[in-house]
Amino acid sequence: MSKNNTHYCVLGAGAIGGLIAAHLCKSGYNVSCIARGGTYSALTKNGIKVRNEQSQFNSQPRVYRITDTIPEIDYLFITLKASSLPKVAKDISKLLTKKTTVITGMNGIPHWYFNGLKSDYGSLRLNSVDPNGIVSKGLPSAKIIGSVIYPAAELIEPGVIYHKSGYKITLGEPDGSRSKRIENLSVALSNSGFRAPIRKNIRDEIWIKLLGNVAFNPLSALTGGSLAEICANSETRKIVSELMEETKAIGEKLGANFQISIEKRIKGAEAVGDHKTSMLQDLEAGRPMEIDAIVTAVQELGKITQTPTTVLDIISGLLKQKVELLGLN
Repeated sequence: MSKNNTHYCVLGAGAIGGLIAAHLCKSGYNVSCIARGGTYSALTKNGIKVRNEQSQFNSQPRVYRITDTIPEIDYLFITLKASSLPKVAKDISKLLTKKTTVITGMNGIPHWYFNGLKSDYGSLRLNSVDPNGIVSKGLPSAKIIGSVIYPAAELIEPGVIYHKSGYKITLGEPDGSRSKRIENLSVALSNSGFRAPIRKNIRDEIWIKLLGNVAFNPLSALTGGSLAEICANSETRKIVSELMEETKAIGEKLGANFQISIEKRIKGAEAVGDHKTSMLQDLEAGRPMEIDAIVTAVQELGKITQTPTTVLDIISGLLKQKVELLGLN
């Protein structure tokens, strides 16, 4: 598939989606973004500007509204907050054709997690991420390539991204196969400056990242602390470890293989430095936070696997009260 003939589209041109779109576009690929409101206006006028400590560059992908007539999409990156998916799944389904592949780039447990998974728990639907099956209906599992996205980036303003660190985007077919579509995608991302390894069991890596998300995201929203600050404090670091232990126990009951220790996972987050988690960025911007896919889904899986989530339940209660008091529901 040539650069010009393959259409890469990003729905959710925030920090991560915009970063992906900008790099693909800079590398000569046929790229578009679907945006709305101020983001649509900013991207249409100025494109996407990506900054880091050493340099910056501008890219000018095509920009559409979701209601526009959009040319047939080959690869659709969905980098919205997972909490938004149930509201827009029906609209997204209208963008899909027989040849469209969907890459889910959200944090937390994805809606397709149990599709094709051989486990003692069968084919389950998690109400926390797929209420009434609305997401699965709009985004069928056969369309999905899973991904785990590691770059740390912040949205300075619509269309302006500060890329703090990281270029790794791990890819995986839910059934573990190595398809032509995933190989083509890996090549495109690699050509655009990312590291895009293909993993046979993408779920293992989902759980590894989730260890960090389930601990650092809620604590950062509650304390206002960066990754480095949370790790530097002995009490919050202990809470991080306890949250990760509870989450790891659930993942292992579902067959996940953790090839990293809790302490090494914490040190990895600490090394990122004074980075604000996505949940803290959302809170400070007055946006709804992706609590369900990161926190509530783990609690739901804890009940399914009969695994205690004692510390997570306390943190979840505090977080949800803060959301209610701030009016960010």
